[in-house]
Amino acid sequence: LQAEYAALRETTLARHADVLPADVVTYDAFVWGMTMLLSRGVDLKDEDAGTGQLGLVPYADLLNHSPYSSSNFMYTAIPFSKQREVVLYADRPYAANDQVLISYGQKSNAELLLLYGFVVDRNRFDEVELRVALAEDDERYGEKAAFLASVGLTAAQAFPLLIDRYSNELVQFLRLCCASPSEGPLSTLSFTEPLSLANERAVFEALRAGCQLALEKYPETEEEDAKLMGNAAMFATLSRRQRMAVKLRRNEKRILLRTIRVCEQELAEFDVSEARL
Repeated sequence: LQAEYAALRETTLARHADVLPADVVTYDAFVWGMTMLLSRGVDLKDEDAGTGQLGLVPYADLLNHSPYSSSNFMYTAIPFSKQREVVLYADRPYAANDQVLISYGQKSNAELLLLYGFVVDRNRFDEVELRVALAEDDERYGEKAAFLASVGLTAAQAFPLLIDRYSNELVQFLRLCCASPSEGPLSTLSFTEPLSLANERAVFEALRAGCQLALEKYPETEEEDAKLMGNAAMFATLSRRQRMAVKLRRNEKRILLRTIRVCEQELAEFDVSEARL
């Protein structure tokens, strides 16, 4: 935010200092404005233009979020009028007094907590960011770094881990990271497919190690978080923000633990395959 505000001061605010004086558009005012926009903005689909835009719509920002809702707002012209209106199209029939829910977007719990102050227990879009990088002591480090640079990538990358999957791009990057000299020149390899049994084993060992390292950075274990949340009286003594933070970190740990289990299943299958050779 500070970097964005500094850039704004040097461009837009500098050009329009007469109507946007610095003593009015302060950093605190900028933060407040961004908070209102990001937490209250509604994604509007323009029926005529075929595009979307972000708008502030009275009362629309009072609707609550569900990751499973497909209700949407349309910004459309009123028939036989020059005026336009915002219409909410519900995703299903609602009975009287039912709460109509909308989706704030495909956001992880970290994004929901940062932007709106809450987390969702069963958020299908929840994720943990895992950073992986080339090992600096890799004998092919220079070759691999140059190869990545040639395709517009750096030696360190971040990938999302979801509760039910990890990205193909993560596996492909790890195949490159784990490629040994025996795999041959990097330019001749297709990282969308396994390079070798040894390379594929190294990929899942690296992924498991990365998840274990990420788990170690949390001061509490997932079991400790589950115990705290299971003690209703103790959990209630925490502030709302603290409760949301505990839920967030526990869900992140569950994603990491599930990914570790998947890696161990893959490694066990490799053991069986090697035993058959």
